[in-house]
Amino acid sequence: MGYRERRAEMIAGRAAPYLEPGEQIQTGFMTVTGSGIFTVPAETIVVTDRAILVVGRDGAQRLPRDVRFGNPTGIHHKFELDRTYKVHRQWFKEVVAADEALGAPPTEGGPAAGEH
Repeated sequence: MGYRERRAEMIAGRAAPYLEPGEQIQTGFMTVTGSGIFTVPAETIVVTDRAILVVGRDGAQRLPRDVRFGNPTGIHHKFELDRTYKVHRQWFKEVVAADEALGAPPTEGGPAAGEH
């Protein structure tokens, strides 16, 4: 089993107790606290087809799935959910995958939903 497969297995294991029946994991990544070389793993963000799970030591928080994480750049990418989170660049592919799973972002000035 390769590195990416082990990471995906770790994310799935952390999320398993909090998934609803039939809920599917789309991607997941670790957040960090601290700065520079003094960062430590914090919560695990698990993106499913229904919600965003923030899994920590004290359990999980379920948030709406409509959040976009943005285009990650630099060493640490910051985003907002219930608070500010940081994700290290080693997880940027998973952050991008989470946004891609939502589909194309709404365009300004285009037709509203249901209009042709």
